[in-house]
Amino acid sequence: MGLFHKTRDRPVLEDLHIYFVCDAGMGSSAMAASQLQKKLKAHGIICRVKNCAIDEVPEDAQILVSHSNFTQRIQKQFPDVRCYSVQGFMNDEEYEQIVEDIMIFRKKKEEKKNNILEKSNIMLNCHADSSDEAIIAMGKLLKASGYIEEGYIQGMLNRDHSLTTYIGNDIAIPHGEYEVKDCVKKTGIAVMIYPEGIKWADGNVRIVIGIAAKNDDHMAILANIAEKLGEMEMVEKVVTGDVDTIYDILAGDVE
Repeated sequence: MGLFHKTRDRPVLEDLHIYFVCDAGMGSSAMAASQLQKKLKAHGIICRVKNCAIDEVPEDAQILVSHSNFTQRIQKQFPDVRCYSVQGFMNDEEYEQIVEDIMIFRKKKEEKKNNILEKSNIMLNCHADSSDEAIIAMGKLLKASGYIEEGYIQGMLNRDHSLTTYIGNDIAIPHGEYEVKDCVKKTGIAVMIYPEGIKWADGNVRIVIGIAAKNDDHMAILANIAEKLGEMEMVEKVVTGDVDTIYDILAGDVE
């Protein structure tokens, strides 16, 4: 089944990169990270809160929490990252305030994620005689939607020729190779449905999901797609569904 596997019995971790930071990244920050993670879980946000030293904050950090003693240093060092401070490592009231704000951040992030896939970029009843033809059609759709420049299409073909973008479950996710990343104007995803199927590498493809990505904005929706389309029953719903149904499934509203 390629990249797909059953995950229904496990909670899905949200794509939130939260770190509790202190000078050494050891005992106090580990305890505080665990406390914040429990608070988030109590509000329905299932994610990992990790702890680290100030000098070891990963590049993917989205939210940093620290003791107030380190706030100015962290804000200066990471001006583009959302930062919070606490007076005490076990202060429930402070954690609740942080959780409330993270919930707002999460909502805005979800809205941004959904905007990556527009209903106008879901095409039904498509036909192609080859995977190359389908990739070119997808590239033209992404270009017409303002996501890419012309050169990205050749990069999509090159990527599929060097390593197939067929991932199993009748799905392919064509995207450009690294060399054409500068041809991406903004992040976007498009979907083309081929009910009759296309021979693609060693498989048959009926769902083609084209990706143009400037950063990691698309990862949340792709993770959701992998989760939802891990079952062939849901794949069939996408292949036979209308635009609204497909959008709801891929955007995460349908179980």
